[in-house]
Amino acid sequence: MHLHLNKYLILLAAVTSCTFWACDDCSDMDKRATAPITFSIVDKAGNDLIAPPQSRYSLDSIRVIDNDGNRNVVLTHVYFPGLKSYVFYADCDKNAQGKSSLKLLLNSRDTDTLDVWYEKEQNACANMYKYTQFQHNGESIEKSPLTSALLIVKAK
Repeated sequence: MHLHLNKYLILLAAVTSCTFWACDDCSDMDKRATAPITFSIVDKAGNDLIAPPQSRYSLDSIRVIDNDGNRNVVLTHVYFPGLKSYVFYADCDKNAQGKSSLKLLLNSRDTDTLDVWYEKEQNACANMYKYTQFQHNGESIEKSPLTSALLIVKAK
């Protein structure tokens, strides 16, 4: 009986040790800790320019191209029926300069620039970035009070 108890205690100690080694401070953290860039495309009155009836741009034609000019960085989009508005989620490559410029391709005739500034926040588990400023075609961007998405304002 004493031999079985010792084996049980050794097994329990081994399992407990493995469990503690596997659960460090980073084990419950998402690898992609930096939030995506969110934006909506609106007119001066704040009306969404993607959603009908005032749709000026096609949902399928909108692209965000990263600095290298090749990578589409729109992750996804979500439609909010109550707001009659689309919100796009995008990302950008981060660099040591703390600024990335993106091309916002709305259609074959309409291309804008989205500049993104950020600061690196050192973390033991992952590199995280905090966005500090955004500009659309050289102008500061407001955020939607309802969705917190950047408002890309397009004049007619």
